[in-house]
Amino acid sequence: MAQNVQQAESSDVIRYTVAFIGGILLVVLVIVAGFQAAIAPFWIWISLLALFVVLTLIVSRAFTRRWLGILIDERNKYSLSRFQMMLWTVIILSAFMAAVLANVQLNLLVSVSVGSDTPLIFYERSGNLVVDALYDAGVIIDDNTTGALTTIPGVDISQLNLEAPLQDGQQISVIRAGEAPPVQALPALSEGNNAASATTPLSVQIPSEVWLLLGISTTSLVASPLIKGQKPDAIVKNQSASEAKFSDLFKGEENGNYNLLDLGKVQLFYFTLIVIGAYMIALASLFLRTQYAIASLPALDGGVVAMLGVSHAGYLSNKAVSRNADATVLAQSAPPAPPAEGDQGGAG
Repeated sequence: MAQNVQQAESSDVIRYTVAFIGGILLVVLVIVAGFQAAIAPFWIWISLLALFVVLTLIVSRAFTRRWLGILIDERNKYSLSRFQMMLWTVIILSAFMAAVLANVQLNLLVSVSVGSDTPLIFYERSGNLVVDALYDAGVIIDDNTTGALTTIPGVDISQLNLEAPLQDGQQISVIRAGEAPPVQALPALSEGNNAASATTPLSVQIPSEVWLLLGISTTSLVASPLIKGQKPDAIVKNQSASEAKFSDLFKGEENGNYNLLDLGKVQLFYFTLIVIGAYMIALASLFLRTQYAIASLPALDGGVVAMLGVSHAGYLSNKAVSRNADATVLAQSAPPAPPAEGDQGGAG
């Protein structure tokens, strides 16, 4: 019997290992497709996000025999701190990779200047023409009346070869009507002196507010077991991971409150979903409208980070409070049990 169980477990491990490798290959396929084809950054991000979720589920199933086993902690219960940590991890990693692939597609560094205005520095896709760069820079626009392309008022592009292929580091100078062309061109662009955007496709900054939020989530993930470790006799544990329930995310953890809703957990769950939802909307907006190099992922407002920080502090402080004090007091104050009949003494 034990041998059959071992064989079944070994077969499961092999099956899920093959599935995991297949998932990795799918991620590589998406990356290669992002290099070779003009896939919209938004769909690259959605594909990577879905693949990271699938890979996480496969790993969880392979090692815990449960699809959501990665969320089960040492109590054999679902953990809220694990849940939010995994959400932020897959979202940030998929967004970073999608931004890098978007920058790889926009791999020609180009500068467009109009008269004495500050030059606009951005990336263009390989194979694009001068007319494409002028259109993306807003020098050439669509005529709402005729539907044809026209220039913004007051500029002269007659000296430019609009059908010429763009070159990496190219500077395009657009003169204003009546102005003389520039006497001396500026030094050729290089990725090293481009302070206006990402210096390389990998130069995608993760804002400090996002790092701070990840640090707060990691602190909760690490501190939560430490707090519970100070009162091991009070913590309610399941015998096996198969007993874990989704309601564990919202209920208390001690003998005194394990069947009650924990308001600290409920609050943190709501805050986490709302902030993650808002951040995903910001990421979707970034990837849908991007036509320049992505230098940074969206930043979080300081107030949002402070709100989550306070929520996490309340979540951890709530864990530190003992929920068995009332039971102890009741036990101490209860009247003594009456003696058994055989123990009743008598004079005679």
